Amino acid sequence: MIFDKLSRDVMIDDYFNQLYERLLKNIASKELVVDSPVTISEKELVHLLRFSDILSNSTLNDCRNMAYRIVAFLSPVYKGNPIFKTYSTAILSRLGNFPAINNLNHNVELPFVREIESVVKKAIQKIPGAENKYFTDSQFDLFEKIKESNFYSFSGPTSMGKSFIIKTFIRDKISKKDAGNFVIIVPTRALINQFSYEIKEDLKELIINNNYKVTTNSIVTIEEENAEKKYIFVLTPERLLSYISSKENPKIHYLFVDEAHKLAAEKDYRSITMYLAIEKSMKKFSDLKIYFASPNVSNPETFLELFQKSATKTFTTIESPVTQNVFFIDLISRIVSYYNEGRKYDFEDVSISKYSSSFELIHNIGQSSSNVIYCNSVENTINKAKEFLKFLPNKLVETPNPSQYELDELILETKKMIHRDYYLADCLAHGVAFHFGSLPQVIRNKVEKLFKEGKIKYLFCTSTLLEGVNLPAKNIFILSNKKHKSNMSKIDFWNLAGRAGRLNYELFGNVFCIREETKDWKNTTVLTGKSTTQLQINATHQIDKNEKNIEQLLQAKQITSSEAEKEVLKYIANIISIDAIDSGNDYKSPIIKKLINDGKLDLLLKAQDNIKDLKIPVDVLNNNQSIMVRQQNNVFEFILENQAFEEIIKLPHEINYNNCVTALELLHEKYNWNVNESKNDIANKNSLRYYGLLVNQWVNGQSLSEMINEALRFYEKNNKKLMFYENNIQVFEVFNKSKRHINKVINNLISDIENVVRYKLEKYFNNYHAILVSILGEKKAGPNWNVFLEYGTRDTVAVYLQNMGFSRHVSALLTKEHRDLLNIKDGKLISINKKKLVNRLVQGTPEYDEISMLI
Repeated sequence: MIFDKLSRDVMIDDYFNQLYERLLKNIASKELVVDSPVTISEKELVHLLRFSDILSNSTLNDCRNMAYRIVAFLSPVYKGNPIFKTYSTAILSRLGNFPAINNLNHNVELPFVREIESVVKKAIQKIPGAENKYFTDSQFDLFEKIKESNFYSFSGPTSMGKSFIIKTFIRDKISKKDAGNFVIIVPTRALINQFSYEIKEDLKELIINNNYKVTTNSIVTIEEENAEKKYIFVLTPERLLSYISSKENPKIHYLFVDEAHKLAAEKDYRSITMYLAIEKSMKKFSDLKIYFASPNVSNPETFLELFQKSATKTFTTIESPVTQNVFFIDLISRIVSYYNEGRKYDFEDVSISKYSSSFELIHNIGQSSSNVIYCNSVENTINKAKEFLKFLPNKLVETPNPSQYELDELILETKKMIHRDYYLADCLAHGVAFHFGSLPQVIRNKVEKLFKEGKIKYLFCTSTLLEGVNLPAKNIFILSNKKHKSNMSKIDFWNLAGRAGRLNYELFGNVFCIREETKDWKNTTVLTGKSTTQLQINATHQIDKNEKNIEQLLQAKQITSSEAEKEVLKYIANIISIDAIDSGNDYKSPIIKKLINDGKLDLLLKAQDNIKDLKIPVDVLNNNQSIMVRQQNNVFEFILENQAFEEIIKLPHEINYNNCVTALELLHEKYNWNVNESKNDIANKNSLRYYGLLVNQWVNGQSLSEMINEALRFYEKNNKKLMFYENNIQVFEVFNKSKRHINKVINNLISDIENVVRYKLEKYFNNYHAILVSILGEKKAGPNWNVFLEYGTRDTVAVYLQNMGFSRHVSALLTKEHRDLLNIKDGKLISINKKKLVNRLVQGTPEYDEISMLI
């Protein structure tokens, strides 16, 4: 194509690159709030815009991106210039970037031919079911390909709008009456609520008119009058596995795997769970239509190949409707570097002498913008937010909206729901907040809402942003290139960096990578080269990489490896063992097919040897593949031998502290936790009394603040010690009721509820109940404590409310304080008096926002 050749010539033209580098230096000076920009003459402006116009006609992604960047970087200075107005509108129209056109709002008349082109493009790329909204070119190309396909894998920049494509696909299918039940699988609980809220908001009328229900849990109660109801599920991999293990649950027709790159996370145990959830879904529903969405992946076909689908059904692009400036600011050597499409520009004459700390940078640059500050752990996130408060002047940070009542309401709610001394309340008073995945849902949702509205200006957060939580900001400051203790991968970096710049609000965003201490940013390779990454699926890659270790595990031998890698390898060895049971049937899992195709028959034979004397039913193993087969079989044999003594094997209906400790001691012994679990939590038998206390409080519906206050009294009464890290050395301090110690206890408790009670213990109680059912039958198996651990209540109405999407906190509020407005029949929620309920609540509170969204 002629324009592709012309565009390539432009990209290597010396004069063009000279002009472009001056433009970059200008934007660097402006965004860093340092030197005055160098003036670009009107002649040079026209030349840059002509170059951009040529590039916009190309079919090549990098050239089209360059065309857009020129317009974006000129806009702050030349937005009112008539020449810029005409050129930019024509260029953006040619690129199909209608959000950017709306943002600039130039309202200029284009030359006749260009105007016709724009009108035709808008007519073609109009979003189905949406008023005056249009696809970008890359979104349109993708949607046209995906909507008629039974399986597809696509990848693009974070800001491309992959979740928007998923929602539009669902809208299109429901509108055409060509739909069944949809599942969107997301990597974390934190993302469940965001995605489900967006679907309810964006597709509200369609959902009501077509008898759909959006649900976030694996339990589906089909009432007689709702037998024809259809579902849109937003589930974690764990919840999807739970869903498909039930024979009564409705059939799934469409499965979307959001953040599919998580399948390639090497040291993430949950990457294997995601693989398993997809594999088991495809096995159960043979005609399942499946779609993979991932950011910045150069080989999206790898997801299709894993599950034996054609690798031709793929789409990948680097074209984005919002662009990013990536700065590396070394406060030690006082150097600024700018990275653009993998190329490094050193701006030695751009002085940053006015900045002596990262906080000066963050405050000065971010005063009039929304700012996300990334830290590599929960502890660092909270500490940095606290330190930033000390740096700020002794006054409230000015926000675009002078009304502070919603911030005040959130401060009051934080003190009431968590504790009066929780650091978040102090931060909020200054327009600052912190955010991490295990923060209580109702608080986290309100923090996100106020940040998006500009009432919170500085948001310190962990890798929850990398999991897909949608918190775009004008500026993202990356204080560490670590994700927890490991170096951030390229895909994680660009998934984070791609959230800089808010579609419909800005043409570009800024990413500031700040090196303030010698231990930070020792490696900057994530900034160089292409932004896309070639992935290898963890479940199969580990078989090639760690074949010997997996072989050892199949023979019940110990291996030398990191704890994280050991957990992943144990999981894979377990899956091989369970899949080997079915290896003689027509169906063979992707892992078994790989072993056969790669000639790794020794592994398969050892797996078959590992399971040859098992007594436990295959169905139980298939539904609980994360627990080692020998552990499960030991429990099965114990229950089988003692089935006549129900008081020994069954869990009691009465849940109190003593019964919780007794139940945990039973599971600790029979599942051999001291060998198979982490020494930091349930492997240590002495810890069971503590976890028994948490389980008892949690399932009996105690509020988080009540649990926190009891924990604080326990620490004070028993002179318990708290562990801190100082210069990477463990330091133990006796609890002294200081604010620092109170917050440490609170965050430890929140983490234990999320990671131990609601994850590890829930998994084991679910497995134990499944084994009881397989031997005694459903009616005689007794209560399933797993359900109580999942919901944090035994109230069936509260469970129903959580299935509607309400948080545990709001569900408890409704059942305890507003039960008279709930129409309950035979323990089931029939309806809610919505009008009276909304009138009773205080507008602007987190509870009001959540209830208004969901009813």
